[in-house]
Amino acid sequence: MRLLPKSLWSLAALSLLLAGCGETQSLQHYKVWSVTQNAWQSRTFVGSRGGIIITMASWCKYCAWEAKWQEPALIKWGQTHHVDVTLVDISPRAGIGIAGPKNNPNSGRDGNGKYLGTATAGIKALGSVLRRYAAVYHEPLTHFTIDPLNHTIFAQKTQELPTIFILNSQGKIIYTFNGITSASRIESTVPS
Repeated sequence: MRLLPKSLWSLAALSLLLAGCGETQSLQHYKVWSVTQNAWQSRTFVGSRGGIIITMASWCKYCAWEAKWQEPALIKWGQTHHVDVTLVDISPRAGIGIAGPKNNPNSGRDGNGKYLGTATAGIKALGSVLRRYAAVYHEPLTHFTIDPLNHTIFAQKTQELPTIFILNSQGKIIYTFNGITSASRIESTVPS
């Protein structure tokens, strides 16, 4: 039996190791409505260090509280740390929630609004509501999308508004927070 030279064994071992490492999982793409582009788009929701998805509704008083008191700092933090922060409206109903004071989210008010439906006209109408919402709560419109058809796993897994999903850089959900959650607690769960 003839043995291979040591350099060939090393090369073979390295090839096997690299072949195993080459099995990367592609990021999940989700079909959502882009509020800024007023059209469907495919999104991964992940920056180089991960993503933060906040499922919300424009009419929800707790979502409004998050928008006023938590999300501006969270969005700024995400930009600095290469973490995509996205607000996904999952309820095709008009109305803008009124945020309560910082120390009492319960004292806010749900916004009134009719059901807009999930047809294109209703989704475009919700996009108009979100443009007003972004102006009221001083949030960048580019962070808003709409998923009234439950195309995303985030819409499907939401049990309470708002729900916050933390994604690693491969797009896998690693933490979920139901209801109001402090920005610092959310930030602390994003992998470094």
